[in-house]
Amino acid sequence: MMLGSRTKFILKSIQVTGVIALIGFLDIAVTASERFSNNGDGTVTDVKTGLMWAAKDNGIPINWPDALAYCQDYSSGGHTDWRLPTLAELASLFDSKSTNRRGYHITKLIDTSAQSLWASEYRGFEAARFNFTYGQVFWLRQNYSGPTRVLPVRNGR
Repeated sequence: MMLGSRTKFILKSIQVTGVIALIGFLDIAVTASERFSNNGDGTVTDVKTGLMWAAKDNGIPINWPDALAYCQDYSSGGHTDWRLPTLAELASLFDSKSTNRRGYHITKLIDTSAQSLWASEYRGFEAARFNFTYGQVFWLRQNYSGPTRVLPVRNGR
């Protein structure tokens, strides 16, 4: 049976589209060790999102207003455009299959000294924090300075 040139073109297009879709699917399955890159200057880049993170949090309890100021004043890796991360950005770091040296579900390349990190979202007198033990969001008073830290982020692209 002889196929017309138009039919051959359509079949070839379907094959190419299938291969591209398969390559895209395989690209999604990036392992944690390939996803994060230690920049060697106190920063870590997430190659999946393009975000650059501080390699460690601030190290001591901090309230939300001070966390906001900490990020605005932060300088590392030759950059000064650091900010407080969003909840979605923090959640993108959560990895239930991996833990850092302190047992929190985050890449080993980022040292968090507490299970929760402040996020930029707030509502009234409350601010959000993301918990890396449970992968959950909690809302607390902005002036709360218990075991919560801050991890500066910047757009790396």
